[in-house]
Amino acid sequence: MIWGQGTHFRRTTVWQMSGALFSLSWNGTEPAWLKRWRIQSGASGFRKSQPGRSGQEARGWGALIPPPLFPPEDPQADSSISPLPHLESKIQQTHSLARLLTKYAEQLLQEYVQHQGDPFGLPGFSPPRLPVADLSAPAPGHAGLPVPERLRLDEAALAALPPLLDVVRRRQAELNPRALRLLRRLEDAARQARALGAAVEAVLAALGAETRGPQPEPAAAAAAIAAATVTAGVFPAKVLGLRVCGLYREWVSRTEADLGQLAPGGPA
Repeated sequence: MIWGQGTHFRRTTVWQMSGALFSLSWNGTEPAWLKRWRIQSGASGFRKSQPGRSGQEARGWGALIPPPLFPPEDPQADSSISPLPHLESKIQQTHSLARLLTKYAEQLLQEYVQHQGDPFGLPGFSPPRLPVADLSAPAPGHAGLPVPERLRLDEAALAALPPLLDVVRRRQAELNPRALRLLRRLEDAARQARALGAAVEAVLAALGAETRGPQPEPAAAAAAIAAATVTAGVFPAKVLGLRVCGLYREWVSRTEADLGQLAPGGPA
């Protein structure tokens, strides 16, 4: 639209972009920001009004409307897309997470030993391998099982670890309240075990593997262990914490190796 008063004119152009209306007023000089946008987008800009031309043609609205961000959907496109790239990406991402957490688990174990005092960490010290309810180290024949079965065992162990790590963290908060980095690592390990377990479960679902049957509640076993550590004394509590941290490292490392069987470029 053009308003005239004497020899002075003011132009106002309104155009539609992405479903919203934008208005721009100018005194005949194209603003710098609009010029940059026009050059980058390839739009031809505004055309001055000329007698006998329609308003839309004169203003050049069509030149300012950007092309659609996505091409029109093809109804038959989905049926031709293979799910394999998605599955491989999921496996690779989960394998990378397991590899990273394996390093963190090793750091946690070293940090734990550092804060327990003698005889922990001394050469030749071999602590007793206390049993942990509902959780044990990977069996010697674990590597010979089919990969889906191994991943199911990995996922079950990762589900049992977070409440046990929480028990260790609470006990260490009593024994070593100033070991803030250790307490933080224990808290992170519980959260990371949950994340890795959920990722492994997603890989199993993508593979079409059967889900696990009903499992005992890990929190119940952890509560029993927590009660036992309170009455067992300081040294058994430290040994149990060392055992839990060791199991965490073993299962995360085992999960990394099992996922490596499926990752692109892994062993056949």
